[in-house]
Amino acid sequence: MTLENYNYMRELAERKIRLDQRAEFEGRKITIKDNVINHSDGSAYVELGGTKVIAGVKVLNGTPFPDRPNEGALVVNFEASELASNYNDDRINYSIEVGRVTDRGIRESNLIDLTKLVIEEGKTVSFVYVDIVCLNNEGNLFDAGNIAALRALLNAKYRIEGKEETFTLPLDRSKLAISHTFAKINGTIVFDPTAEEEKAADARFTIGVSEKINSLQKGGDGFFTPEEIDFCVGKAIELREERFKTLMENINN
Repeated sequence: MTLENYNYMRELAERKIRLDQRAEFEGRKITIKDNVINHSDGSAYVELGGTKVIAGVKVLNGTPFPDRPNEGALVVNFEASELASNYNDDRINYSIEVGRVTDRGIRESNLIDLTKLVIEEGKTVSFVYVDIVCLNNEGNLFDAGNIAALRALLNAKYRIEGKEETFTLPLDRSKLAISHTFAKINGTIVFDPTAEEEKAADARFTIGVSEKINSLQKGGDGFFTPEEIDFCVGKAIELREERFKTLMENINN
């Protein structure tokens, strides 16, 4: 972003104007397509405005971790290529951050009952691998990646070696921790920032919300005051209902 564009974005923010004409806390349209990867156990393609990501789930047998012999495991990975990303200067660190935040939201909410992934206690458990790839970044990969991962988990069906039946993951849908990201630009807070807004932002704040607050992640060199944090948390709780409906649309009971 040129200095001229940076200053222009910050001037607009001060006047509470967004380039795409959205209101401050209006999210972009979300489009979801299921089962887009043939060789995965579950997958989802998500568009959040112009941001496009794809997530795939694979469930494989593995040896449990020594300190958790009676639990399966969750592994989340996120990748953004140079072609797709607007963060080429720090792409690797940014990808790691998105992956970790997505992992934390799922893990800390206890969405997956890992104790039900035990095949043979102390010997064999199921490992749930979630791989997310950014196809095009127009901002807010945190929310786009989160929605894609959750949707792929929801539609996942897998087989266990030696058994004939098909399994679904042991998910508690009341614990779907849905991500909500805010950016603070020149004193103004906006929801679901575009790539241009992220580049002009002083700070970013991502909140994972299920039946409670499951995860928080702050990014950028700027800060949010305690009052602003409380405000963003309240907004995330308020906005979750609409995103939950979108996430669950056409998912079988």
